[in-house]
Amino acid sequence: MFENKLIVVGLPMIAVTYGLSRFSYGLMLPYINETMNMAQSTSGVISSLSYIAYCIAIVLAMVFSNRVSPRSILIVAGFSSTIGLGIISVSGNPGVLGLGIFLAGLSTGFSSPPYADIIDENVEIKLQNQTNSWINSGTSIGTALTGVIAIIMTDSWRETYLIFMVIATVVLFANYKVLPKKQNQTLNKNVKSGFSKEEWRRAIPLILASLLLGTSCSAYWTFSRDFMLQNESVPDYLGEWLWVIIGVAGLLGGTAGACINKFGLMPAYRISVIALSTSSLLLGTFTDYIMIGFLSPALFGSSYIFMTGVLIVWGISVFKSNPSFGLGIPFLILALGQAIGSIFSGVIADLLSYNVLFIGASIIGYLALIFKRT
Repeated sequence: MFENKLIVVGLPMIAVTYGLSRFSYGLMLPYINETMNMAQSTSGVISSLSYIAYCIAIVLAMVFSNRVSPRSILIVAGFSSTIGLGIISVSGNPGVLGLGIFLAGLSTGFSSPPYADIIDENVEIKLQNQTNSWINSGTSIGTALTGVIAIIMTDSWRETYLIFMVIATVVLFANYKVLPKKQNQTLNKNVKSGFSKEEWRRAIPLILASLLLGTSCSAYWTFSRDFMLQNESVPDYLGEWLWVIIGVAGLLGGTAGACINKFGLMPAYRISVIALSTSSLLLGTFTDYIMIGFLSPALFGSSYIFMTGVLIVWGISVFKSNPSFGLGIPFLILALGQAIGSIFSGVIADLLSYNVLFIGASIIGYLALIFKRT
């Protein structure tokens, strides 16, 4: 079955581009800061570069989806990830680090939309939601792997990024060998025909929800581990294993497609938003309790992957004629929210505190509950 082969190469690619190339920065930030001694506001701006790069890349991926094969776009994703990770590993100042973060961030935008096209063309309809969800759960694998390697390598963050670069190269080669070489001609025709006003009207709640959720979760991705390591009431091992907990819990998010098929899109969406927002609220208000130190990242990891899986299905259901566009729009807006959130998160953490930051992030997340599919 081709869907199984696609998951075997697609899940690792998402693990590399999202987990290793994009979200690893928040994990490695405490160690990078020991070398570069950056202010929190500078750390936040550098983090935003990854999200800005993602926005640029996902727009390019959607624009060129009718001219370039999905396989070619994914090869570009693999190359940008490999080069970006290599630059990060040798960076000696915030400027070079920001360049590496930006290039690595491009890979995330290039990697998501093409898989939606390949799945639409090569996987039977009843298996498409689940295939999309399992490939999307690669973020969890990448996050957990990042955490384990960081623990083994302790504070050797440059060597860690070199290992990430090697892994990215292997995954790039696997995708090059397995992905179909033929361009999707059906999609080519559909993209040229454009989108109706009705589709755009139906996309408004999805866009607004994605913006709020991206803004809400950016604080967790960037500063949660730094907060845990600085909090004297939290055991050191919780800070060290935080990324692993997030990643392992995120595997539950791979069930998003099956849950949507069984219970419906909106119930799945509301559950994911409540869980995601509550994870930030717990982190900001109950950090003195060790169980909360486990529960918060477990909630965040599982609900984030589940939520993004829901957004994939929601977007594709709105833009039925172009799956890559349907996936790309919510992910683009999610990343835009994360870019905005990362900048403001660093400023808020500098001026107020991490506690205020995470409580505020949870409130923004809860606001996304007002939106529903029309």
